[in-house]
Amino acid sequence: MTDSRLSRRNFLLGTSAVISGALLAACGPTAPQGSTAPAATGGEAPAPSGEDVELIFHSRLGSHADWHKQRVPLFEEQHPGVKLAIDEIPGEEMYPKVYAMAASGTVGDVVWTYLNNPPEHKTRGVMIPLDDIIAAKGYDTSVFWPSLLEALSLDGQLHAIPNHAHYGTIVLYYNKTMFENAGIDVPTPDWTYEDMTAAAQELTNAPETWGIRLSGGGQEHIPSYLRTFGGDLLSPDGTRSLLAEPNSRQALQWMYDMRFTAEADPCICGTDTRENFVAGNVGMFNTTPGLIAEFGRVPDWSFEWDATVFPQGPDGMRGSQVSGAGFCVTGNSANPNEAFDVTAFYATQEDGIEHVFGGAGSPGGRFDCWESDQLAEMHGIFRQISETYPEGPEPWYRPANGRTSEFVDTMNNNLQLLWAGEIGFDEGVELVHELCQEVLDNDPI
Repeated sequence: MTDSRLSRRNFLLGTSAVISGALLAACGPTAPQGSTAPAATGGEAPAPSGEDVELIFHSRLGSHADWHKQRVPLFEEQHPGVKLAIDEIPGEEMYPKVYAMAASGTVGDVVWTYLNNPPEHKTRGVMIPLDDIIAAKGYDTSVFWPSLLEALSLDGQLHAIPNHAHYGTIVLYYNKTMFENAGIDVPTPDWTYEDMTAAAQELTNAPETWGIRLSGGGQEHIPSYLRTFGGDLLSPDGTRSLLAEPNSRQALQWMYDMRFTAEADPCICGTDTRENFVAGNVGMFNTTPGLIAEFGRVPDWSFEWDATVFPQGPDGMRGSQVSGAGFCVTGNSANPNEAFDVTAFYATQEDGIEHVFGGAGSPGGRFDCWESDQLAEMHGIFRQISETYPEGPEPWYRPANGRTSEFVDTMNNNLQLLWAGEIGFDEGVELVHELCQEVLDNDPI
C-alpha cells in the first residue's frame, strides 16, 4: 500500500482521473467485417514444461496502472510459471491503440473496459465470453453487484470480470466549516432536495462563493439526478430517450432552477467543481464516491470537509447508477485461462479494498468491499452507501445501436444550451430529447 501524500497546491493543479468510457471508445479503427472473437473453452493445453507463460495486460496510465504494477510480484508468486507485463496506455489513447492492435493480431491478453464498451470490444475481437472458463474454474461471481455483471454481459454471457466500481453521482461533498460559520445545520442522510436547495441559497455569496455545484452532463452523472425524481435517461432496452418524460423533466427543472431561480450554481456545467471546492469557494458539490480517498490524502486543507449520501427526491427516492470498469480476456490471447487469472486476481476483496488506499479509485464492485471495516475506518460514506442501497446500484443502460459516444455528445452539447440560458426550459428539454432520440433511431454501428 502506498503512503504518498499530495500537497493542496499540486492537487488543485491536477486533472480528473475519471475519463468516460464513451470518450475512450471514440475514433478506433474498424475491424474487418464479419470478424469474430474465438470462443473460450477453458481447455487449452498448458505451456511446455519449464517455459513461462507471458501475459500482457493493457492498463490505463496513471494511478491505476501504478497499482497494477505494484501487485505484479504478488500475482507471479501466486501463479508460478506465469509472467505478467503491464502495458501502460494514456486513457484517451487506450481504445484506438487496442483496436489497432486487435486488427493486426498483436493485442495482448487482458484489456480494460468500461460499461459502455463491451459491444464494440466484442465486435473488434477484444473480448471473449468467459462463462466456460468460469464454470471450469468454479469461479464465484455472486460477490459482485448484479447490475455490474449485467453491464459486462452480452447475449447472456459474462465478458469481463468487474474491478473498481461505484454507485454513480450519489455523494454530496460539503464544506463543514462554511456551514458552521453560516450557522446552518450540516447535511445528513435524512436531507431532502428542498433542504439542499435552501442551504445552497443561504451559502451563496456570488461571485465569490457558490452554495452548490452540480454535474450537468455525462452519462455517468445525469441518470442519478433523473432517477432521484423517478425518471431516467434511457429505456432499459436502450431504444428510447426518456428525457422528456414528466419525472425526468421535473429533475431537469430542479437543476435549471438551481441556477436561474435559486441562483446558487453558476453554470450547472460541472467545470472545475473539484478545484473550486478544494479552494474553499463552494459549499457543496455532487459527484461520485471516487474523491473520498483522494481528499483523505490532501494534508493541508484550509477548512474541514465531509460527505454524505445525496438527498432524497420528492417521493423519498435516491437515484443511483452502477459505474466502473472490468477486465476482459482478448480473442488474441494464446493463454485465456491464465489471462482470466489476471482478471480474477485484480477482483478480490483484498484488492478492491487496498487499491483505494493505494490511490487507484473507487472500491471493488463487490458487496464485501463496501461493507468492510477497513473502508469504514477511512470514511463512513462507504458503509452509509452500502446501507442506503442494500441491493447495489441501479443498472447502466446504453444505446442499443451502439452509438454511445454520439448519444452522449448530443445530450451534453444540447443540455449546455439549456444550462447556459440560450434556450427556454420547455423548448430546450424537447430539443435535447428529440435529438437524442434521433441518435437512437439510427442504424447500429
